[in-house]
Amino acid sequence: MKLQLGQKASDVFVVLYVGGTLLIRFLLEPQLKGHFLVSIGIGAFALLFLWALAKSRLINPSWFGLIKKKDR
Repeated sequence: MKLQLGQKASDVFVVLYVGGTLLIRFLLEPQLKGHFLVSIGIGAFALLFLWALAKSRLINPSWFGLIKKKDR
């Protein structure tokens, strides 16, 4: 049995994940004292992690119905 979220649950997870990572980056930014490349690196790693979750089909986002999925 493979662990996989449904489309609506995946969409909610993506929104909460992106919002949470943005909140963390906004709270962390003043402590970095102008080293914006670290913040960009954290954001890139967060997006890479989200992409890996979608690629491994652990999450199955429908992108709120904007992109039609091909059946595999």
